[in-house]
Amino acid sequence: MANSNLISCTVYSPNHSGQRTYKVTRITPHCMVGQMTAQACGNLFKKASYEASSNYGIGKDGEIGLYVDEKNRSWCSSSADNDNRAITIECASGTKHPYSMNMVVWDSLVNLCTDICERYGKKKLLWLGDKNKTLSYVPAEDEMVLTVHRWFAAKACPGDWLYERMGRLAEEVTKRLKDPAGAEREEEHPNTAAAAMINNEEADREKQIWSFFAGKGLNANAIAGLMGNLYAESAFRPNNLQNSFEKKLGMTDKGYTTAVNTGTYAGFVNDGAGYGLAQWTWHTRKKALLDYAKEKDASIDDMQMQLEFLWKELQGYKASMEALKAGKSVQAVSDAILTDFEKPADQSAEVKRRRAAFGRAYRDKYGESGADYSKAIAKEEKTEAKPEETAAKSGKLFRVQIGAFSSKENAEALAAKARKAGFKAVIKEE
Repeated sequence: MANSNLISCTVYSPNHSGQRTYKVTRITPHCMVGQMTAQACGNLFKKASYEASSNYGIGKDGEIGLYVDEKNRSWCSSSADNDNRAITIECASGTKHPYSMNMVVWDSLVNLCTDICERYGKKKLLWLGDKNKTLSYVPAEDEMVLTVHRWFAAKACPGDWLYERMGRLAEEVTKRLKDPAGAEREEEHPNTAAAAMINNEEADREKQIWSFFAGKGLNANAIAGLMGNLYAESAFRPNNLQNSFEKKLGMTDKGYTTAVNTGTYAGFVNDGAGYGLAQWTWHTRKKALLDYAKEKDASIDDMQMQLEFLWKELQGYKASMEALKAGKSVQAVSDAILTDFEKPADQSAEVKRRRAAFGRAYRDKYGESGADYSKAIAKEEKTEAKPEETAAKSGKLFRVQIGAFSSKENAEALAAKARKAGFKAVIKEE
């Protein structure tokens, strides 16, 4: 059987037993216990002294690596019998319980499991949830079964985060296998459990980005379509140095940022390395970013500075701005940002689908009715009379509600905006 065409890198490991002695009937996802890229994981497995491997690995950015051909048995599950029957997949995760995985890793895992099942002619992916029941089960010709490492060794793998979602994984993959078009429609309301597991710092960055663009008058579809692309580019990390350049330059995200700020590294403009929220790469754009940071007397990785620069830069991209102002759908905005503004080498249908799926998750998380509040405030700012002055003239008060949220934090953000504009704001819980 040929390998998956979803892979973006190949790092072959010598740690395998050659061709399988059983046909493939299982998929076994694992946790890396580290936020590694697919390349970095492969670099570990290519060492004979490591004495471990997997068929595939999914990096923290969602990229998929191939380490052992599917026809061969990897050394992954502490069970020769299981590894002979299973396609094994290492997934980037947190380093501590519950070994959480981010949205992009989850999405790639669903895609890869679906691809494996399709190529082996399977119509169902099963999670039976019990070791003895699973190992004694004889799958039908159109069935694939999920197994986990902890069944074969005293390990936490794949971590409680993924273990608790194995049923969901089987369900999502099976839906896609039965009705690919229906599965695409399901993604308009994707499971956001993965997003809920990210740490507080990442959550704060999400909120800051959403609030910033809401303040520019964009609706929820527009903000979400833009955020899906930014997440794919940088995972919302304003100090994100393009992964391939970390090794090339011998710098970490933090080291590179510090060197640029202090002037000890003068190659920022022309080194060709993607950097920041939008992974600015082209020399003219990086120079403009650097100049803007100096103008604002801000660190090159300052989030607010990068958001302001991004908005300023977007004004020069006609198709992107038209899509953002229209905000017709997450997909339409996401596609426009991808093809007109970001312009990565890969603009395939799969990339478009993935980025829009990220965006829909953020729309569902933050996009209750509050994204248009800034328009109401802007309109009021143009009115000469304040509410108190109007009341004095008419003897009456007319109250205006400009937002309704399920999140108290979003309500407080709206109230702060209104107060800043000179209006009284009261939050009422209903």
